[in-house]
Amino acid sequence: MAKQKKSNITDITTFKNKIFYTKTDTETRELGKSFAKILKPKDIVFFNGNLGAGKTTFIQGILSFFGIKKFVRSASFMLVSEFETKVCPVYHLDLYRLDENNTLDLGIDEYLFGDGISLVEWCDRLKHYNIKQRWEINIDYTDNGRKIKIERFL
Repeated sequence: MAKQKKSNITDITTFKNKIFYTKTDTETRELGKSFAKILKPKDIVFFNGNLGAGKTTFIQGILSFFGIKKFVRSASFMLVSEFETKVCPVYHLDLYRLDENNTLDLGIDEYLFGDGISLVEWCDRLKHYNIKQRWEINIDYTDNGRKIKIERFL
């Protein structure tokens, strides 16, 4: 089993194709906050995991790094939440209530391919977009917390 990585390192290789373990929501948010340090405008981050696995908790950490102080909820009922930051806009897309056929007509291209950072929950709804350059974060429950696998696709 991989040893848990400390979340205070900001080098891209710290996250590229690595597995992390967190025991609490606070640790998951801290990992998200640390991961956010390597994000840049135009990055797309896909999130996979069951309902309640911790996708939004990780995203809360990312947004915290960018100075978003308010509590971030799942965007399930709004589809997209937009956050203005000093670096660039950050978009939190939650596609849970959609199927992949519905996403074509939504006009989400401006979020995915604009100048901001896109954080996408339930990314399997975007198969037809065939987005090759992305980060992908898979979050699973374990007996002791969460297993978080972070991959980089180019």
